[in-house]
Amino acid sequence: MKPAIAVTTGDPFGVGPEVALKAAREPAVLEVCRPLLIGDRQHLRGVALGLPGATVGDPAAWPEVSKSPFGWGSKQGDDILVESWPSGPAIHDMADRPEPPSSPGPSAAGGRSSVMYVKQAVGLVRSGAAAAVVTAPLSKEAMRLANVRYPGHTELLADLCGLEPDEVAMLFLTRELKVALVTVHLGLKDAIASLSSALVESKLRLIHSEHRRLFGGDPRIAVCALNPHAGEGGLFGAEERDILRPAVEAALGTGLNVAGPFPADTLFVRAARGEFDVVLALYHDQATIAVKARSFGSGVNMTLGLPFVRTSVDHGTAYDIAGKGIADHGSMVEAILLAARLAGGSPERGTPRGPGGSRPLRSS
Repeated sequence: MKPAIAVTTGDPFGVGPEVALKAAREPAVLEVCRPLLIGDRQHLRGVALGLPGATVGDPAAWPEVSKSPFGWGSKQGDDILVESWPSGPAIHDMADRPEPPSSPGPSAAGGRSSVMYVKQAVGLVRSGAAAAVVTAPLSKEAMRLANVRYPGHTELLADLCGLEPDEVAMLFLTRELKVALVTVHLGLKDAIASLSSALVESKLRLIHSEHRRLFGGDPRIAVCALNPHAGEGGLFGAEERDILRPAVEAALGTGLNVAGPFPADTLFVRAARGEFDVVLALYHDQATIAVKARSFGSGVNMTLGLPFVRTSVDHGTAYDIAGKGIADHGSMVEAILLAARLAGGSPERGTPRGPGGSRPLRSS
């Protein structure tokens, strides 16, 4: 039987429900897995029926795995997954009935629901009821309004698994690049202040071990510099000399294939041409600008270091276009396909297809 993939629908009032519903009906997705959408069934039905034409049909006809919020993959849930849901998409109804905000944007209700869906997905995958987790976008501001004190998905997932934030890493994947991050959801000043040789070295070790486990082979890792021209011998900053080079040398001493630090403006080009397997960026936008400039809408985000496979889209909640039926679900399709390949140990694992791949992505 094809693996069940737990797909959270994200903030109910963003584009998450739309892209999840669309992706769950894609033939390429249904060929490799059984997508289990986690959200409020009534809300998802409203979103689906508001889409132009018969894009996804009526989710009321989809199998319902469980109505019980926070069932945490109960035995009943396992039985339903195995015996009564042989193929196609299904819904895990959280029955939370989120109340729409008065105007488009972050809301406490959206924050509460999106976090609830993530918790349920983690419970299902850790119980064995699902093979992997795929997440639709949530809003950090909505989480704050709901008094949920996590900077984002990465930190929430780490905590649910009993891990510290430094024990996991965000990784962006495109057809040409794999880019991991040292720091994630921090302001630039705080991100720079948090850098240390020990932190960078620990991320290098994590990337090495997780790449071997998930993608096979010993990765060639390149480290981004922080400053222009990699500091130019200390003229433009000392972080390369004092933090990054010691981390690279320590990693080399343990047998890792690591190089750098290299100027970021040329490193991503070198990696895209095949010189390196993974780039380690130091802060959020150093990674995402390069990734999204080359493959926005087809990239995938995943978390390294978790005890299960978790992938996600490469975009945000996009409140401004939610409910209009125009959200591109290409990134969600790629996230589900990658999760299914990695969870199933497929020899094709490891690279979103994207533009120029075996199936061109298109706008909705």
